[in-house]
Amino acid sequence: MTRRLPPLKALRAFEAAARHANFTAAADELSITHSAVSQQIRLLEDYLGQPLFAREARGATLLPHARDYFAEVQASLDRIASATAALKSPHQRSSLRVCTTPSLAMKWLIPRLAGFQALAPQTDVQLSTLGRQFFDQAEAGSDVLIRRIPMQRPDHTCVRCLDDHLVAVASPRFIERHRIASMADCLGHPLLQAAGGLENWPRWFELAGVRVPPQLPGPVFDHQFLCMQAAMNDLGLALAPWCLLEEDIRADRLRLVFPEPRLPASGVYALYRTEGPVAALARQFVDWLGTQHWNAGSPTP
Repeated sequence: MTRRLPPLKALRAFEAAARHANFTAAADELSITHSAVSQQIRLLEDYLGQPLFAREARGATLLPHARDYFAEVQASLDRIASATAALKSPHQRSSLRVCTTPSLAMKWLIPRLAGFQALAPQTDVQLSTLGRQFFDQAEAGSDVLIRRIPMQRPDHTCVRCLDDHLVAVASPRFIERHRIASMADCLGHPLLQAAGGLENWPRWFELAGVRVPPQLPGPVFDHQFLCMQAAMNDLGLALAPWCLLEEDIRADRLRLVFPEPRLPASGVYALYRTEGPVAALARQFVDWLGTQHWNAGSPTP
């Protein structure tokens, strides 16, 4: 079968221009002139029989019908780059530096990481963690950053990998030993909290229609995984993201106190480099992250 393919130079110019939303930045990346980029884009538009960009004074914006085409072209060029690197150096291992928070590393990423290793066996994922207050220090030394808030940095792309919600949990022993018949009954027990999320319990009670006192009972922990560990050790009730809870609930180390309400959470975001030798590998990793969806249906408590 004969494939009908557009010119490769035109595709490269289109992908760079769409990614930067700027013909000049694309020209700098490809080491060609601005007029050469414009010429390649016109060549591709003539080949396709339709415009791809809205030309503006400060840049160029993809037209709505061209966005899906851009995503496919970008993914295809990434695959070509990865396949070429693998063929040129079949026995050379690659390293990908990934930084995330301790809770996401322990409770979400590490339990799933073997799946990526099977997908990219020649890649060593160098995983490091930083607390929220120190996360900006990861900028220079990481290829992928994973957090529960959006991020923005030059020459990087931020992708929302996961939607999420918070639910109230406790250990099976705690639930069996204490009578918690209503959501208001939760106020009679220690409410374990994670630093940076002190507003979550009041918001959860507000969704449940329960009025709360100015100060809630219970200790505050530095990290979400410490809060969850305290709940596993019968110290009280925890309000935690479902993506961090799934393994512990499946293993019956924690149980839902009530299936509702589910408090909307920020989700999980990945910021990855779009320039440099690891750009294609970083994108492959982030694309894989986007497939690691938890079971959206929570088990019954």
